[in-house]
Amino acid sequence: MIESDCAIVFHGTRYESNGAMVTPKWIIAYMGKDMASVTDWHGETLGTARVTTSWATPTSYLSDRCYQVEATVNGITYTGRTSGESMIYKGKVKKL
Repeated sequence: MIESDCAIVFHGTRYESNGAMVTPKWIIAYMGKDMASVTDWHGETLGTARVTTSWATPTSYLSDRCYQVEATVNGITYTGRTSGESMIYKGKVKKL
């Protein structure tokens, strides 16, 4: 799945995102505001998510924490990282 039509216009300037991408090997999505789901760029739920650990990132300009997350989409479990709610989540298939 590769998402399309991910653009906004702000003060006459168009900004585009590549949106969410889900493959059998990796995923790029967005963390839900509840930190218990992953969504596409438009906010539609793709699957569930579970934070397994987090740690402080005091020198980061994005967030004061980084999160390790397991997400399940279409029956495939991915493991990856995010900087928090509504931020990009990047993961790869979790090895059993």
